[in-house]
Amino acid sequence: MPGKREPPLSPKHDASYKSFFARRRTVVDTLRAFASDIAAHLDFATLERMPASFVTRALDQRHADMLWRVQTTGGRWLYILILLEFQSTVDRRMALRMMEYTAAIWKRLEADDLGPGGEYPFLLPVVIYNGEHRWTATTDVGDLLAPAPDELLGYLPRHRYLLIEIQAEDPAALPPDNVLSMIARFEQAPTAAALEELVRSLPDWLTRIRLPEFEEPFMAWVTRVLTQRHGDGGRDLQRKLRIEEETRMTTLIERARQWGKERDEEWLEKGIERGRTEGERELARRLARDRFGPGAAQELSRVLDESPGAAEVPGIVKLIFECETAEEFLRRVREA
Repeated sequence: MPGKREPPLSPKHDASYKSFFARRRTVVDTLRAFASDIAAHLDFATLERMPASFVTRALDQRHADMLWRVQTTGGRWLYILILLEFQSTVDRRMALRMMEYTAAIWKRLEADDLGPGGEYPFLLPVVIYNGEHRWTATTDVGDLLAPAPDELLGYLPRHRYLLIEIQAEDPAALPPDNVLSMIARFEQAPTAAALEELVRSLPDWLTRIRLPEFEEPFMAWVTRVLTQRHGDGGRDLQRKLRIEEETRMTTLIERARQWGKERDEEWLEKGIERGRTEGERELARRLARDRFGPGAAQELSRVLDESPGAAEVPGIVKLIFECETAEEFLRRVREA
């Protein structure tokens, strides 16, 4: 059995990366950049994330794990297990753990997702490593075994995982529109000044690649995690970013008041209750878009359309100002 493991370097770091890898674009960019030969055979229009409850029952949940699946061009499912590894020491038995995880997922799939002849689906294990030191553990479980005579080789397990070392990647070698490229640039920023330069360039980069919804998770990550690495300069940048965020929130509140005033005047003129409800929802959508980005606003619209009895709009507006991330906001809206 593996020895006692150290706690993660930062729960906030785990949460930030989980927010990135819970998004389809990050998964697509990861496969295209680091497994292009496999990506060439995948239909990314079918990419979907498996429910968290599935992973919870299958794995031990000591790490931030998530499971996606995508169809191959031949119509078969490929499952993608992503494990986010932030330990301060390298787990030399990672290959064994990933083989165990693969078997556990196959076991969970036995009930309803085997092939017509009972075949197990393809599964690609991926380890995203972000520790300070280079990864030295083998990626093949066969390398953990003692040397064996040729007669035994056919009976020994062979199972590999795809390793991605964020700290060791050269961002310039990745496609410029790749999310992993920008994550690596932020991770490797040598000074607070370099980090701030990246922060200032982020909106234009996200606009250019049509991913404005990524601004919120990037900024949350920078403010709560990355600034802590750079001493006094990092603390100064953190204060500056928080002041800017407070200013933006004040502007949002003023906008909410103005929109509310305009809507009240419209409602008084029309005297239509339906118009009041639709106006309140439009206000909530606008605030959600400004606070968390267009992706959150679109998802809020879907939740409101599908659940007429969803949380009252004043409660939703309150959540917009209380929640720190789009994921937390949408989760609490659904639970309300």
